[in-house]
Amino acid sequence: MKEEKEMKLSELLSLLKNATEVEELDKNRNDIEALIPQVKIMFNYDQKNRYHQFDLWMHSLHTVVNLPKNRKDDMLYLAALLHDIGKPTTRCKGTREGDTDLHYYGHPIRSMEIVRDEVIPVLNRKGNLLSDQDVKRLLYYVEHHDDRMSVKLKHVRRHLKLVDFEEFQNFMLLQVADAKAHVLLPIVVQRIETCTKLAGEEGQDLYQKLLEE
Repeated sequence: MKEEKEMKLSELLSLLKNATEVEELDKNRNDIEALIPQVKIMFNYDQKNRYHQFDLWMHSLHTVVNLPKNRKDDMLYLAALLHDIGKPTTRCKGTREGDTDLHYYGHPIRSMEIVRDEVIPVLNRKGNLLSDQDVKRLLYYVEHHDDRMSVKLKHVRRHLKLVDFEEFQNFMLLQVADAKAHVLLPIVVQRIETCTKLAGEEGQDLYQKLLEE
């Protein structure tokens, strides 16, 4: 019996960048798990939170598909797949009376740690090497994907100390894609509107102001 070849990271990145339907990605879940075993924890994981209509895996796939297809940075698409991988290990109950939701405080940092300490070493051992710059961008996108943003100079300034403006725009596009994979409650719609502005002309204007400082 012919042994099946394991998916390569380059093949996964191409799949993530080009998929237009969630089903295109989900039918490859076994191949993705073989490449990145850590993703299995997301399969069929019920988030039990009113902001989420999808299980954790499907939410992540919707986030990937919601991204524009024309961004050069492959790490943006990999970050979309992995941005919530730390949620199951941070789950807790709310403290307010009558709150039946589960919560995931600190999950962006935990997700970043899993990507840094588990996912990347596994990829490296399999010969799927990421450059130092790829790693830096991937970890930035994952760690900050849930940061609260506003159209204020201070927020843009803080991030542009960490990344360049193109990477900041990618970060905003990830926030938009993530938000669109939620139930569209008012606070989520506001997040989409704010981050869309920062990914576009208003973000450019703020960037120019920073250059002039």
